[in-house]
Amino acid sequence: MSFEKIALIDIGSNSMRLEIVAMRGEDFWTVARYKSSARIAAGMYPSLEILPEAIERAERSLRDFAGRISFHRTDVIRCVATSAVRDAKNREVVLERLMKALGTRIELLEGEREGWYSFQGVKNGFDLHDGLIFDIGGGSAELIDVEEDRPRRILTLPLGAVRLSESFFSNRSRPTAAEWKKLERHVVESLENSAMFDRSYPTLTGVGGTARGLARISQKLRNFPFYPDIHHYEILSRDIPNLCKKIGRNLTPEKARMLGVAADRADILPAGIAVIAAIVRLSKAPSLTFSHYGLRQGLFMEHFHQNIEQTEETVFAETLHRLCRRYGRPRDVRPLRDTYATIVSGLLPPSVGPQRIQILAETIGTLDHLPVLHTPSPNQRALWDLLLHGELPGLSQKDRLISGLVLYLSEERNRAKKKPHPYLRHLSKSDQKILSILTPALLLARKAVILHSGEAPTLSLRPSLIRILPPGTDESMPDLHLEKTESLDMSTGTPVSVQWFTL
Repeated sequence: MSFEKIALIDIGSNSMRLEIVAMRGEDFWTVARYKSSARIAAGMYPSLEILPEAIERAERSLRDFAGRISFHRTDVIRCVATSAVRDAKNREVVLERLMKALGTRIELLEGEREGWYSFQGVKNGFDLHDGLIFDIGGGSAELIDVEEDRPRRILTLPLGAVRLSESFFSNRSRPTAAEWKKLERHVVESLENSAMFDRSYPTLTGVGGTARGLARISQKLRNFPFYPDIHHYEILSRDIPNLCKKIGRNLTPEKARMLGVAADRADILPAGIAVIAAIVRLSKAPSLTFSHYGLRQGLFMEHFHQNIEQTEETVFAETLHRLCRRYGRPRDVRPLRDTYATIVSGLLPPSVGPQRIQILAETIGTLDHLPVLHTPSPNQRALWDLLLHGELPGLSQKDRLISGLVLYLSEERNRAKKKPHPYLRHLSKSDQKILSILTPALLLARKAVILHSGEAPTLSLRPSLIRILPPGTDESMPDLHLEKTESLDMSTGTPVSVQWFTL
């Protein structure tokens, strides 16, 4: 089956990005990503005229992108321009020069359409049903109110990081206290007057360069293993004010590099983070989750669904199917995955939530049986590389850590080590308790499937009791024989007995 390559270009107010995605049938993957800090909006506020030197920087970036697109032999090119070009008084001249440099058409996105594509991108990376999405760029901020899987309202506000920095600070690297106070008051008033905060949001998702910067700073300060991948990274809302204090109002290039973000964002990041802090406070959401998937992914999904019919599957289910197609055969995975999922559903407390129980059980059960990761023995490096750096939409970073640790601890040689795995310190006490249940449950599921020649056994679960019967049988059959009873070794304080039956 042949595959198609799509080049996606986003001409943002601060950065220009090129992403090349390949698709074959129902599968797609990122081939390459490129970024250029052209900062086309530099110096355009408040006059709203894009400066000649900014146009020249953008032209150089697009000529470079054109060469890379030619090198990758892409089949489709989709290029869009957003806030800076949209708001510029000289946008016709700018667009003409940029299209000449790139050699193809450039679409000028209106604010609502930009928000729509951001929503589609986030939807491709999360199973999002209800909440608020924000995308803070250099020139504008898009707010998307999501209800019942659809955007109820999309609003664009002139609250971009470059725009605010140039409009309120006489010296962007050293803003005064009075300038900061004026900016913060303007941001809060703009958000409150937008009517987007007339309800509390159960979830809050951040997209865009400013959100990525804040997430990476938090990861760097925590020495978090997923850095610099921010997709599905989560910060509790109560921790945001303290994080903002650590970043400070004056972010030098040296401090930015030390905190794990690009030095060229140092002068605009504090203003953008002030917008995020206000959104977090007004949304009343318990936490802020970050999405790597945004505008460009939304553009790609529009093209993808023109060729492949959209399914009703969740993002997580599509990810598991893609893993099976890429690394193994789905039918090989099912016996262990289904057995493990049944055992786990009976052992984990209801407070974990049925959706999360299903995600953890199916992720671990699938990864534990993918041939390429377990030939001839479990390849821990390949597993951790996939979990830490692989594209796994629908799976949170917290649950990736738990899954990796379960697969690590399920090897006897690793359980015998006296020194605990360094990633354990990133789990809360409740997540460590989940880990202590998931690991012995996986060992039990493996044993049950192996003893029944690769088939899924019949399981009967009762409080503190698991009965494992031969495939295709049930407890009412008179010729079942109790072969042995053993205890499932868990450190949760509640003993669980396992009874093995044979015919």
